[in-house]
Order: sequence, then structure tokens, then C-alpha cells
Amino acid sequence: MLRDSHLKTLLLLACVGGLTSACEMKKNLDDMHKSTVEMNETTKRMEEKTGELDKKSESLDNKTAELYDALRQGNAALLRKEFLQQLNESKEMAKKLSLGVKYFWAYEFQLWSMQGLDNDHRREELASSAAREFIREIHEYAPTEDFISPTSDDNRDMNFLALVTILHEVNDKQKNRVDPKGIEHMSMLSLIERALKQKSDLDAGRISLNDLKASSYDLLAFESKLIQILQARQNFILTMLVAKASNIDKGLKNKVKLGLLGMKWTLDLSKYNDVEVNEMTRYLKAVLDTRKILKDAGHAIEVDDTIQKVLMNGQIAKAKKQADVRAAAEGQIITYIQQVRSASVVTK
Repeated sequence: MLRDSHLKTLLLLACVGGLTSACEMKKNLDDMHKSTVEMNETTKRMEEKTGELDKKSESLDNKTAELYDALRQGNAALLRKEFLQQLNESKEMAKKLSLGVKYFWAYEFQLWSMQGLDNDHRREELASSAAREFIREIHEYAPTEDFISPTSDDNRDMNFLALVTILHEVNDKQKNRVDPKGIEHMSMLSLIERALKQKSDLDAGRISLNDLKASSYDLLAFESKLIQILQARQNFILTMLVAKASNIDKGLKNKVKLGLLGMKWTLDLSKYNDVEVNEMTRYLKAVLDTRKILKDAGHAIEVDDTIQKVLMNGQIAKAKKQADVRAAAEGQIITYIQQVRSASVVTK
């Protein structure tokens, strides 16, 4: 097979010899070679420009990510401040609970996006920032570690009770982002639980101080406040359950009076629809889960004396006709109530 150089030599000789077609072929080859060289140079210039464009695009992405992070930080902080102001101004517990949900949803770790600056390390940074802020904010409503009655009508106590009750809230945005990836939800309650577990590991010598998550370190600086928070949480959730289950129309204070007088009441499950039964089950599970965190951390369960009396005086009546699913739901409620009643508690 002739190489290009040999072919060109033969064509040149043929052209000198007067062969017109050979001359034209040589000219075409020369033009093709020139075009190839030019194309090669153009490709190199394009690669250089593409590289420059990639660098500019990367720089723009970095600046956009930084801008988003800064805007999110400022906007979320303003929202939390606004929700706490509204919490202070509200007088109804239902409204306080609603505002508390919005407050917790506005922490940045709830808005972690897995994009831009939001890597795993950044998530822990945001959790630490939230822990530092929350554990200090909550002091405004409970300056001491005294037991807070779940039936208190003091506005500061009510604010405290509202916030500790919905510690478990997870922003829908977080769920939508982490669920497809199989990543665990993060809430203020999960951060507190993790902190107390790490405290146990620290005390047992299984980990060192340097092994603590940043948020755990921030929370454990106020360990007694964490215990007060969990005690108030399980007490108030239990109180909400009793308020709904005893089904007395005259309000919570009369329910408390029932407890003081030792009067009996009946939880008639036939009067509640499936959703209401499911909600009562969730209340009971939240009480038991919170108590488990306390017990695992080595703390006794403290329960308001009056609420405990009301709970112990209650009786349960099942619906007479029920499908298998409903029967299982009612059975679960009864099991949970028995577990709550049988727990060893200290009344306050």
C-alpha cells in the first residue's frame, strides 16, 4: 500500500510529465491536507474555549451555590424569629402548636438540598447551628429546670410545652429529598436522642469527646435542659391524649378536677373514626418513645400527679362491630395504654 508521501511524489512526477488529471488530484490532496490542518487547529481552539467555558460555568455554579446558601440562612433566620414572635402573641395552644411546627420547619437542616454546598458535612454543620440556637432559645420560656405542669396556663409555660411537643417535626422538603436516597430524617428530637446516646457511650468509654457529633456537643452543654424538655414532652402529649379520650366537653380543667376527685371515665372507641383512633395511637407511641429515650439515658419518668390519676381512672370500651383492620388498631391502642399505665413513674 502506498503511503501519502509516496503517492504525492508519484503524482508530482506525473504532473511534470503533463498528466492533467494527476495534477488535479495532487491539488485536491494538498487542499485536503490544508483543510485537515486547519480543522485540527480549530478543534484545539474549540477545546481551549470549552475548557475556559467549563471553568467559567464551574465558577458560576460555585457563586450560585454560595448565594443560595447565604440567602437561605438569612431568610430562614427571619422566619424563625417571626414564628417565635407570633408564638408569644398567641393565646391558644392549637395555634401555638401550629406555629411551633413552622418554627422547626424553618431550620436550615430541614432545607438541606444535597446540591451545591449541601454535602454530608454541611448537613452536620446546619444541625449543629440549629442545636445551638434552639437550646438557647428555649431558655426564654423555661429559665430553670423546674417541672412544668402540662396544665399550666402561663404563657411562657405554654410556649415551652408547644415547642417540646412537636420536636419530631420534619419538613416535607426534607422528606421529599432524602426519602428517595434512603437517608434518615433529621429532626430536633432525633438530634437530642443522638446526643443522649452519645453521652452514654462517652460515659462508658466507648467514644471520646472528639467523637461527639457537633450538634451533640452543643446540646450536651445543657443536659439538664434536655431532660426537662423530654419530661415535659411526654407529659403534655399524654395530657392531650387524656383530654381527647375522656371526651368531656367542659374543657381540660374539668378533666383535671375529675382526676382530683378520682372519678371514672370511659374511652369509648366506637365514638371515634379511623383517623381519630390512629391519631390517639400516634400520641401513645410518642409518649412511649420519649420515655424510652429518658430511660435509656438513665432518668426516671416524671408524670404530673393529676394526669396520672385521670389516666389510671379511665376504662376502655371497644366498638362492637369492627373489621379486622379496625380491631387491630383498637388492640394497638389498648396495648399502648397498658404499657403507659404499667410504667414505673415518679409523680410530681
